[in-house]
Amino acid sequence: MDRIATAGLHRSILASNQDNLAHIALYQRQLATGKKIEQISDDPSAGRQLLRYRNDSAAATTYLANVDRTTTLLNASESAIDQMSATLDQVRAAAVQGANGATDAAGRAALSRSVDGMLGRLIDLANTKHDGRYLFAGAAASTRPFARSADGSHVEYQGDLDSLTVRIGPDTSVTLDHDGHALFQGENDVFAAVISLRDALAQGDAAAVADRLAAVDAAHGRINRAQGDLGGATQRLQMTRDQLEQSRTFLDTLASAAEDVDMTDAISKLQLAQIALEAGMQSGAKVAQRSLIDFLQ
Repeated sequence: MDRIATAGLHRSILASNQDNLAHIALYQRQLATGKKIEQISDDPSAGRQLLRYRNDSAAATTYLANVDRTTTLLNASESAIDQMSATLDQVRAAAVQGANGATDAAGRAALSRSVDGMLGRLIDLANTKHDGRYLFAGAAASTRPFARSADGSHVEYQGDLDSLTVRIGPDTSVTLDHDGHALFQGENDVFAAVISLRDALAQGDAAAVADRLAAVDAAHGRINRAQGDLGGATQRLQMTRDQLEQSRTFLDTLASAAEDVDMTDAISKLQLAQIALEAGMQSGAKVAQRSLIDFLQ
């Protein structure tokens, strides 16, 4: 055999053996770790895809945490407003009783005091805190939002007119802390309606008390709308949560498929590489033996 050809064949066999050794090391590492990709350089294209899956899954986890946090606050807000609605039922009952001609001045005075207590209850509910945050203070979550004026003639809002929002998706945000002024005051002011009824009862004027019923009903309607809005928001959050859970599970499945090794496939490839290496080493030995014979001749 020509010495130059023999040398070329020897180099080819050596290169093939080195490739097989590298493959054997790769498959052994994959079998030991259970991972096809340990670093991006192992497979740049698949590695970048894996990184994208992981980043998107991490983002979904963050959005889920925001959904859960917001849902907890919305549930607390809804509970407070449910109790406000129940209290306004009691306010209305007091108004109906006070407007009844059979109720005397002493009875109306007692009702006035009772309604004043209900007003205090409403203010307390509007000042509900959860997890250290005032629910109806807008962006000023650490500020107690509602307080009676010094003379008791009105309720002052001390919160913020803006609301805080959190992201629950790439392009979706939801209100975290609500602006209490927008919920309870302004047109059909809940507190003003109750204060006006209280004062009419204190004056003992049945006709004036009857006139206040419409304002109480309007305030109650406002609270009922807030109940509906919060309930709808909670349902939408649950739907968003379900979608995020499904998305995260899908992304984690894709990441696992990109990253985790198929053990059966890796074992098969390892065995083939070992067979190829053994064959290459045998071929190399034969070429070396023939080269020595040619040299001696």
